[in-house]
Amino acid sequence: MKRSLWLAVSALCVLVACGGGGSSASRFALLGAPANAQSGNGPPAMQVTPVTMRVLNAPVPVKGSDGQMHLVYELELGNFTGGVVALQGLDVLDAASGSAVATLSAADIAQRLVVRDRAAVKGRLGASQVGLLYMHVKLADAAAIPATLAHRLTVDTGGTGASATVVEIAGRIAPAAATTLVLGSPLRGTRYIAGDGCCDSTRHVQATLPLNGQLYTAQRFAIDWEQLDAQGRIYVGDPRLPASYVIYGKPIYAVADGTVVAALDGLPDTPPGALPDSISIEQADGNHVVLDLGGGRFALFAHMVPGSVRVRAGDVVRAGQVLGQVGTSGNSSEPHLHFHVMDSPSPLASNGLPFLMQSFSASERGVSTAAYDQASSQGTPVALEPVAQPGPRQNAMPLDLWIVDLPS
Repeated sequence: MKRSLWLAVSALCVLVACGGGGSSASRFALLGAPANAQSGNGPPAMQVTPVTMRVLNAPVPVKGSDGQMHLVYELELGNFTGGVVALQGLDVLDAASGSAVATLSAADIAQRLVVRDRAAVKGRLGASQVGLLYMHVKLADAAAIPATLAHRLTVDTGGTGASATVVEIAGRIAPAAATTLVLGSPLRGTRYIAGDGCCDSTRHVQATLPLNGQLYTAQRFAIDWEQLDAQGRIYVGDPRLPASYVIYGKPIYAVADGTVVAALDGLPDTPPGALPDSISIEQADGNHVVLDLGGGRFALFAHMVPGSVRVRAGDVVRAGQVLGQVGTSGNSSEPHLHFHVMDSPSPLASNGLPFLMQSFSASERGVSTAAYDQASSQGTPVALEPVAQPGPRQNAMPLDLWIVDLPS
C-alpha cells in the first residue's frame, strides 16, 4: 500500500516537473479538469497544480475612513515545480457564485509578492520557492463580503519547451465577521497624519516575521502617527533634534479601559534621521505600553519619551488616561507614536487586528508615501490632496496618510 501510494505521488511529481524533464506543454496536457470542478454528485475532479495557495489568517473586514470595507490578508504561494513559474494574474472570487470581487494583474502581483530571496525576479517563483502575496480587497459595504473567498491564479510554467498556461482555483477561506472593536483616540488635537497605515503601504502591512517557527504579521493594521504644523510640516528646525518634531512630547492616551500587561521605560531616544544600526527584538518598540483590551485583543503604544511612561504592568487604566509621551526610542527614525492592535500580548509574535476609531474628522490626505518621505527628509510641507466627502467620521479606521483631527 505504501509503495503504491509513493508511485502515485511520484507520477504526479513528474507531471508538475518536480524533477524536471519534458516540456511544460507535454506535462500539462495530461492534467484533468480545473480544481473545484464537479463530476455529477461525486468529489471534485483532481488537477495537478504547479503552485499551491493558502490563506495564512482569515481576513477580518474593517470599515475604512473612505466608507468602504477592507479585507487585508496574506496569500502564501508555493512553487511545487522544478522550474520557474510566472504569475500572470489572480482573481479573488465569491466562491458561491464564481464571480470575481477583485482582480490583480501581473504587474499588481509583481508589486505585492514578497519572496525572501535577494535574487528573486518580481512576479516569479523559482523552483520550490515560497512567497507571500499581500492582499487588499475593497468592497462597497458589508453586504458585498462573500461568505467564502476563493482565488483563481493563472501561471506560466516557463519550462524549457513551450510554456503552458495553467489556471487553478484554491485558497478558499471564510472571512471573519467585520470588526466591532471601537476605540478612542490615542492622541488629541489637529492635523495628525496616519503614516504607513492600512492598506497598501508596505512598511507595516508587509512586516511579516518568522518567530518561534511561525509567521506573524503583527503590524498589519499599524499606524505611525505624526503631526503636521499649520504649514503641513512634520518638523521645524534642526531635524536631528527630537524636539523639532511637531508631535514630540505630546501626551498618549489609553484608547479604552484595560489592564497594563507590559510597560518598559528608561531607553534613550534614538537620534532622528535613520534607524539604529542594531537593536534587539526586546528593545525594538522602545519605551512602550501594552494594554489588554479584553476579548483576546491587545493594544501597543510604542517609542515613548524616556522617563514619561506613567503606568506599570498590572495597573488598571481607564479610557483617556495618560500613558506617556510621544518620543523616538527603540527602532525609530524620528518621533512618532506607533500604534497597533494584536491578538496576543506580544508586540511581534501576534496577528494584527483591525480597529475602528470612535470619532475623527478628515478633509485631506498625503498624495503618496514618496511625497511623505520627501517631506520628512527635507522639512518641507507634505503634498496633500482632498478626500471624498470631507468631514466627520464615526466608527471607522483612518487609512494610510489621511490627515485627521482628533477629539480634544
